[in-house]
Amino acid sequence: MAVIESHLVDKIHLLQSPGIPWNFDVVLMALVYIGIGYFYKDKIKRLLEDETVKIDAAAEIIAVLLGIFCWINYRDGSPFYYFDMKPVYYKELISAILIPCAFGFVLIRIVHWMGRVNVMKMVNDFLVLCGRATIPIMFMHIPLNHWKDTLGYGRGGFIFIGVGIPLLFTIVLGKYSVMRKLFGLTELTRR
Repeated sequence: MAVIESHLVDKIHLLQSPGIPWNFDVVLMALVYIGIGYFYKDKIKRLLEDETVKIDAAAEIIAVLLGIFCWINYRDGSPFYYFDMKPVYYKELISAILIPCAFGFVLIRIVHWMGRVNVMKMVNDFLVLCGRATIPIMFMHIPLNHWKDTLGYGRGGFIFIGVGIPLLFTIVLGKYSVMRKLFGLTELTRR
């Protein structure tokens, strides 16, 4: 359904501007990924915890293949594969599922090994905090950076403001159950 809708948005101008209300177009594709995460959560958890060398070898092979794919895709400046949910650009359902899942598989194994290396503990803890503050980061990063062009700060400032302020917001207000319910925050003391 999401791929059909992506093709329709290209053909029907009214769907492009003003657009589909409340990002329903993005929701259709997001439901696919949420479904994958929900129905395969046990397998994903096992990938995070498993010490099998075969899984690491598979992740390394997939990482090399993804690297080759990205090099071929972007080498001449006009990619043959492009995927972007916000402007509703995902034309092939199989590649819209396989490629992000392949990146996810490699990322899961990287996270697994980051958790095993003591030096990476601070980075891992920071990333856990960012994961718990996903909702505030998602909803606050654009409004917080409204004056980016006026003030003239670059990408680093955009990331610092767009992630830093929502993290502080989550740390300060996440202590109160009313604020957690109101803003969809998680209790940071649980782990």
